[in-house]
Amino acid sequence: MKNYRKTYNDGYLTYGTKTTKRKNGKRIGSTFEPEGKLAFNELSIREQDYQMADMSTSKLDLKVETMYPPSFKMKRKTKYTVVIESIEYDVIKLDTDYSKNNLYFYLQEVGEAGDSVE
Repeated sequence: MKNYRKTYNDGYLTYGTKTTKRKNGKRIGSTFEPEGKLAFNELSIREQDYQMADMSTSKLDLKVETMYPPSFKMKRKTKYTVVIESIEYDVIKLDTDYSKNNLYFYLQEVGEAGDSVE
C-alpha cells in the first residue's frame, strides 16, 4: 500500500528573516524574526551537495526535508534563516521535488560552534 503523506519526525525548525538594528546609521546587531514552524527529516548529504556548497563558497552543515508550505511560493527563499534546537543556520539553497510536495533546505551554521540564539 502506498503512503499518501510523508512523516517528518526528526524535529521542528523555525524559519524567518533577520532584521538589522541600526543606531545613527551604524549597524549595531540583528534580530531573528520567526515566520513559521515546520516539521523536518534530516537527510544524508551527498558528494554533489558538498560540491554545490563549495562552488558558492559556503560550508554545508545540514540538509533537511520538510513539507512545501503554500506561503513559500511567493517569497524569496534564500533570505531565510532557520533555527533548529537553538542553533541558527543560514539557508544556502532551497530546492523542491518535482511534485512540489517537499522542500529541501541546505543549511550552514551561523557563527562559531557553541554560539546559539536566545
